[in-house]
Amino acid sequence: YVRDLTIDGLMDNKPQLLWASHYLSALAKALMDDAELGMMR
Repeated sequence: YVRDLTIDGLMDNKPQLLWASHYLSALAKALMDDAELGMMR
C-alpha cells in the first residue's frame, strides 16, 4: 500500500497521498521494530 500511495501521489500530483504513504511506512517500521524486540525476549 505504501508503494501504491507513493506512485499515485506522484502521478496525480497529490501531496496528501505522499504524506499518507510516509506516515504508513513509519507506522509499519515501528510495528516491525516492536515485533523484533518482542522476539528477542
